[in-house]
Amino acid sequence: MMRRQIRTIFLAGILSLSSLAATTPEPKYLSAPAQINGVSRIMKTAGYWIGRHPEPDRLIMDPATVGSFNERLRNSELNVYDLRRLPNPYNGNTIRQMIEQQVDALQNQELYDQEGKKVSEKFFKKVRARMDLINVLEQKDLEFGFVTRFADQRMLPTRDGLYAKINDIEFDEVQNSGLDVGTPILILHESKDKKWIYVLSEISSGWVEEDRVARSSASEFQSFLGALSFAVITEPKADIYLDPQMKTFHDHARMGMKFPLLKDDDEQRYMIMLPKRTEKGKMESVIAYVPKAQASAGFLPYTARTIFEQAFKLLNEPYGWGDMQGEQDCSRFLQEVFGTVGIILPRDSKNQAKAGHLIAGFEDKSAGKKIAALEKIPGGGIILTMKGHIMLYLGMIDEKPYAIHSVWAYRQPDKTDGDIVRVLNRVTLSDLLLGQGSQKGSLLQRMNGIVEVKK
Repeated sequence: MMRRQIRTIFLAGILSLSSLAATTPEPKYLSAPAQINGVSRIMKTAGYWIGRHPEPDRLIMDPATVGSFNERLRNSELNVYDLRRLPNPYNGNTIRQMIEQQVDALQNQELYDQEGKKVSEKFFKKVRARMDLINVLEQKDLEFGFVTRFADQRMLPTRDGLYAKINDIEFDEVQNSGLDVGTPILILHESKDKKWIYVLSEISSGWVEEDRVARSSASEFQSFLGALSFAVITEPKADIYLDPQMKTFHDHARMGMKFPLLKDDDEQRYMIMLPKRTEKGKMESVIAYVPKAQASAGFLPYTARTIFEQAFKLLNEPYGWGDMQGEQDCSRFLQEVFGTVGIILPRDSKNQAKAGHLIAGFEDKSAGKKIAALEKIPGGGIILTMKGHIMLYLGMIDEKPYAIHSVWAYRQPDKTDGDIVRVLNRVTLSDLLLGQGSQKGSLLQRMNGIVEVKK
């Protein structure tokens, strides 16, 4: 259930920080230019791409079909769960395996701590003791809850970071995902000191700090998830207030999150139901408010126009590996965009690549067949896949394909040995020739699939 992207991510647009061959010279790290080569001023809004699309307002899937699409994913092996229908009690061996798999994935790597020291077996022994796996019951009665403040979801019950390279602080290998306020979760286990709990969301599992969660009853949980009316966040970050004057700020939620909608009769705000934590750690439902300019009553229509508009709202938003600092990596970016139309995508890019309808797959780096395939399709609901990275396809300009994606860096060939690594650290628009001539190759060369997010 862990979200581990292989970090040959960032190639030509994507930098592998952890798996460079021993004989490969250390690349030089420089800032990327403000204007990426091949991207003109006029390309930087959704309207440009909408204007080039043959049918921007045609429904790709209606709400019923979107529901069927999500149901298919829940019944697949792609780590998308319906939290209301999981077996109760839950199998303890399954819980133990989920936790141990994540620990093993980290322990089998050569990692460094925040001081640049190699992580020892002693560290993992201490962490395992904290996990208290000996007390995982054979049959665990499910506990229900909600995230009440943004929570980092960790692969280990610790705030300590572990890094594949010394001082590689933007890529904490312990970071699994981020859970927004209002995220429903199942509580599967707790640490020996009770400060961390192991939780399952509909797309990921891991440890979160206990004080970020409120425990609810089964009926409260079902009622919250089963709300027929809801407000969907449509901005990169929507503010949540606890008073109708919208002055008492509580937190913000990222694009694609939804909350039960209580009232929609005001021009300025939606009245929503918000889970809060009492002093005893229990859930209480309170009334909260979201500006109408930052949300929608119900999901947006799944059209190319919607997908373009939502994607470009995130243009230049910071990159965040595993949602570090509450931002988004390549797969979270797609989740946020498609979440506004009601589509639940898996958390990692590998599973996202399997979620839709495969239009074309490629086994080599040659560009001819890829360009020919892309020329036949407009953007909108199309994702482009590669090992460790994923992008939203926009369309062709002057026989060059373009995409928007969340990316940390790209490679540029250098006259001396090695490559220059140009750090972007944001959601960016680029053509797929980015990185051409580098040791990793271009985005187009690395691309191995074209997938339509469609049933």
